Amino acid sequence: MNWKALSAVAVIVGIAAFVWFVLDRSATSEFNDEVMATVTDDSAKPEKTVKETLAVESEADYSEKAAEVPEPPAEINGSDEQLRAAAAKLSAPLAGWLQPTEQVRKWVSAIDQLATYRLPIKHLPIVYNKEPFLVIKSEKGLVNDPGNYQRWNGMISTVTAAEPKNLAIFYKKWSPFLEGTYNELGNPQSFDNQLRTMIEHLLLVEPIPEDAAFKRPKVLYEYVDPVLENADPLSKWMWRLGPDNMKKLQDWLRELESYL
Repeated sequence: MNWKALSAVAVIVGIAAFVWFVLDRSATSEFNDEVMATVTDDSAKPEKTVKETLAVESEADYSEKAAEVPEPPAEINGSDEQLRAAAAKLSAPLAGWLQPTEQVRKWVSAIDQLATYRLPIKHLPIVYNKEPFLVIKSEKGLVNDPGNYQRWNGMISTVTAAEPKNLAIFYKKWSPFLEGTYNELGNPQSFDNQLRTMIEHLLLVEPIPEDAAFKRPKVLYEYVDPVLENADPLSKWMWRLGPDNMKKLQDWLRELESYL
């Protein structure tokens, strides 16, 4: 299979691969579990809309590249092995992470949750092994070990290696397939709306001081500063990437957004 056959899926994996925990779904879905934290104001949920014309369609080479995009699968079930085989041609590390089943369903689920600041923790769509989070002692007390940031280097490098323009072109053609998957899970919003909302949320996260102090009242570490500790889980995850990885990811998302 040509590597391009995976690019449409990569727009799911690429954007969401840096956050891979999957949890709360609709009441009719098997992915219905607890969430770590959530913004639950139903009145703030976006309307079900799908942008029909993407900015990338104005590019001079759009028609030529769009003609090379393969048709999306007719069925969601049984597509996992096909996706993994295609992913291996695009990125061996990426393909190695796609071990769980129900890949497409789990990725649209993850994006739906991220759009509402929820950090999924179950039904993981990928397996990305990393070292545990560590702290070091300083004059301010316990602070982040700078080595923690290196845990995410491989993931962020793999994600941002995907060409945003090409991903947008493939997304255009595969959008109906993704919407169908999303609707199958019983969600009232559109996948397109949730994808754009998720990107906006990730771009709004601002860096924090690298020497922000931690405490460990029980098992998990917490920020000493209540403002940081009470931040949404999505922001906290972005901070754990480290300033360099966070900027690299946001720059990539900003370019992708410009084509969408």
